[in-house]
Amino acid sequence: MTEHVTLKDVAAHAGVSRTTASYVVTGEGRVSQKTRDRVNASMKELGYVYNRGAASLRTQRSSTIGVVVTNIASPFFGELLVGLEDELRAAGFLSLVVATGDDPVRQEQLITELREHQIAGLAVVPASGSPRELLDTIRVSGVPHVFMTRYLEGESVPYVGPDDLEGGRLAAQHLLGHGCRSLAYLGGRDVVLSRWDRLNGVRRAMRDAGLNDDSVRDFPGDASGESGLKAGESLLAAGPLPDGVICHSDSVAFGFYRALRLHGIPTDSVKVIGYDDIRGAALFEPTLTSMATHPEELGRAAGRKLLAALGATDQAALHVIETYVPELVVRGSCGCH
Repeated sequence: MTEHVTLKDVAAHAGVSRTTASYVVTGEGRVSQKTRDRVNASMKELGYVYNRGAASLRTQRSSTIGVVVTNIASPFFGELLVGLEDELRAAGFLSLVVATGDDPVRQEQLITELREHQIAGLAVVPASGSPRELLDTIRVSGVPHVFMTRYLEGESVPYVGPDDLEGGRLAAQHLLGHGCRSLAYLGGRDVVLSRWDRLNGVRRAMRDAGLNDDSVRDFPGDASGESGLKAGESLLAAGPLPDGVICHSDSVAFGFYRALRLHGIPTDSVKVIGYDDIRGAALFEPTLTSMATHPEELGRAAGRKLLAALGATDQAALHVIETYVPELVVRGSCGCH
């Protein structure tokens, strides 16, 4: 049985010392490729599986990183995880991913369970409405950590994410350049700080153009396609369409277009900008203009920051916010093509 095969058995089968076999398993020490291949072949033939948990207890070092997101099914978070996991895997770490469902209570439970697995570090997309106690709990544990795409207001936390205030401003500025004088913002939960940053950026651009806040109608909801459909229905029921619509995510934009089609309204009746520029945005019809946040690159940046924290002696030096200005990717939905 696999569980009875020890590293000593592997070493004897391969004709090497246990220390050499250990070097092959852990990637440490100097071992020739020929010997490495022989040991790996023995491991495969005998069915040996390296017990990382036991190794962590012996060395007091874990190779597992806890990753907490709100929704694994989200295309945005899927791309974020690709970048994060690539960066961590290249450094020899394994990601243990959990989803909170955007529930702060569930989040607390999951982080506790991850800590019980002796994780080396923690990468977190905080749930909407996360209390300050979340950060206190993580800091007391001493686990190196980084927050991604969402931050806690007024707190100094290692953070990587988009500059949403500037992203909202750039989206509105583009629509103003198309002659839009009335806008709607669709989707995003009221308690999400990134939503308010984007909406405040939109309103700032409108004020700079001599328009007041009433020129921007607000329809909060989730960041999903279903929420976009619902918000679109509410917008259509509220009266004439605005000149332009800015959506909290590309998925919300897809749902909004579904609402237009269900009501027989031509898709070119209103100019639309999505957010995040997920891979499906360029394949939609009309092709979706979007504020690209480059989630895969954000994931890589978060991975680098966390790896730096794992090797740092002065954790306070890493408590900095690292933001990236979203890039406007122009396609057909805003009327440019």
